[in-house]
Amino acid sequence: MKYRFLIPTLLIVAVALPGFLPFEASTFHVREPDSRVTFTLTKWTVFKEEGRFTNFSGEIKYDESNPEQLEVRFEVQVNSIDTQNSTRNKRLMGEDFFDQKAYPAMSFESRNVRTLEDGTLEVTGDLSIKGVTREMTIPVIPLGVNRVSNFGTIAGFETEFQINRIDFNVTGHRWSGGKNILGHTVDIKLLVSAELK
Repeated sequence: MKYRFLIPTLLIVAVALPGFLPFEASTFHVREPDSRVTFTLTKWTVFKEEGRFTNFSGEIKYDESNPEQLEVRFEVQVNSIDTQNSTRNKRLMGEDFFDQKAYPAMSFESRNVRTLEDGTLEVTGDLSIKGVTREMTIPVIPLGVNRVSNFGTIAGFETEFQINRIDFNVTGHRWSGGKNILGHTVDIKLLVSAELK
């Protein structure tokens, strides 16, 4: 599967303790107002449709001195889909696509992390959509950690990758009548800001 990934916002502050004790990962919580979850797919093979999800949450454990100990849990509420068309939103939440009533959330949980030479984190984990869970390896780019006066400690990440929606039973077969209306490949992009708690 071809993918290009820039992952949502991760930040960590590691505190060195006396006596040569190891650094400990800090826990960051995703800031929804400053983060974005968007997607793009081809329609009629000639142009692209865009959309986003507006309700999501996540927890990130991260230590800049030991990035391979990264842990990520991220969840997106399906009923927050926004394609700037209310009729289309309802259709996508229906049984033919996401089946939001039966499967109200999508999630990703990391299991293993590897650091590449350029600093990108290759994150392997389980992506769950519509009751189907598949292993995915996603390249993650940490954007850094910063202490913001009168605000707190913030971390940032970007991720961009692709999935085949048919692999997760998001087919739309009844709606399309078997016609090739929507492309199977979905480009997903996350811009994530997370706050130290």
